[in-house]
Amino acid sequence: MRLLFLAVLRPHTGNAVTAGRLRDHLEAAGHMCVLRDAFDFESPSEIANLIVGENLEAALALHLYRGGRLLQGHGIPFGVIFGGTDLNEDANHKEKKEVMGKVLEEARFAVAFTEAMKDTAEVQWPHATGKIFVQSQGIATIPNADFNWNTFLQQSEIDQSADDLHIFLVICGLRPVKDPLYLVDAFSGRQGCD
Repeated sequence: MRLLFLAVLRPHTGNAVTAGRLRDHLEAAGHMCVLRDAFDFESPSEIANLIVGENLEAALALHLYRGGRLLQGHGIPFGVIFGGTDLNEDANHKEKKEVMGKVLEEARFAVAFTEAMKDTAEVQWPHATGKIFVQSQGIATIPNADFNWNTFLQQSEIDQSADDLHIFLVICGLRPVKDPLYLVDAFSGRQGCD
């Protein structure tokens, strides 16, 4: 199937990483996926031209407001994926909430990444109950009871002297979108500071 996939694709954002990962899965399943930045389109007529020009059969949008609204009225089936912005920001704006409600009316299905997102969406748009499905995008971790911090430091050849050792614990996700490496420069600048 030839699919249009609309998402906001600013580099190094969660949307771009998620969209790329989803595109890869769709293509691995045998679909041809045309991934485009929703911000590159100013009107539904531009989307209509793309659909005809690329002979697209269906569509998917990451974010109901940013992408889903552009898919309405084109006569091809489409699904939408809730983004955090949809539920945490845009749903608080009357006009955007109404637009997203209309997107959900036309969409064949909607995907939420968590049960909590699904529950929030069903409260905001009760008419969509029954077409919202949960597909987790994250991973679950389990603490390792056998982990020994001193052994880890020793095997890593890290000097354990109390005068020289500074440990920074960064609580973050383990997905590329939550990459904590941006902190390296900030910590490097503190080298030698008390």
